[in-house]
Amino acid sequence: MLRLIIGLIKGAVFGGAIGFGLLKLGWTGAVMAYVACAAAGAIVGLVAGRAPWKAETIWTPVVKMVVGAVIGFGLCLLAFKLLPDPTFHVAQLGELHFRSGPVLAPLIGILYGIFVEIDDGGKAKEEADKEKKKA
Repeated sequence: MLRLIIGLIKGAVFGGAIGFGLLKLGWTGAVMAYVACAAAGAIVGLVAGRAPWKAETIWTPVVKMVVGAVIGFGLCLLAFKLLPDPTFHVAQLGELHFRSGPVLAPLIGILYGIFVEIDDGGKAKEEADKEKKKA
């Protein structure tokens, strides 16, 4: 349960930062939504789960980043094709569309952050416990 919460927080922080940056810059178009979702997946893939400096090889964080970018792009594509596009008016931010980068980047960051944290983060503790028992 703790891994789920940590993944949710990491995904929300990094995906939300990307979404907020898009909103403040005024880049709410479809192309920037794809770029933001891919970037959110890549960054969350790097920070979620096992820390990059604790990985066995350099390729593990690189693969998590590449897979995160592909998953982010793919989920954004699915969102544009399958989800409705309601519009919300937020007092300080203005009008937000559901199918825009400022909304989709945090959602994709949260989903991928939870997945990576549960998948990759839990193994480090189990391996450390096994090593302690051996010693």
